Amino acid sequence: HAVRFFSEDSVVTDWYRGQLSSALSAINLEEVSFVMYYAPWDAESQYVRGEFEKAANILKDRV
Repeated sequence: HAVRFFSEDSVVTDWYRGQLSSALSAINLEEVSFVMYYAPWDAESQYVRGEFEKAANILKDRV
């Protein structure tokens, strides 16, 4: 069963069920998108999650 990688109240839209077509549709609506591909079990993905969240909060009104 799929589990969110980012919290439900995050500014990051998390397509944690692998909805690639939905993600690509949303990306194509914007001039600039900030995308993170991750593996939830991967230590590097887990480490970068917090940094990505910080960047998303800073850039949320620009990207």
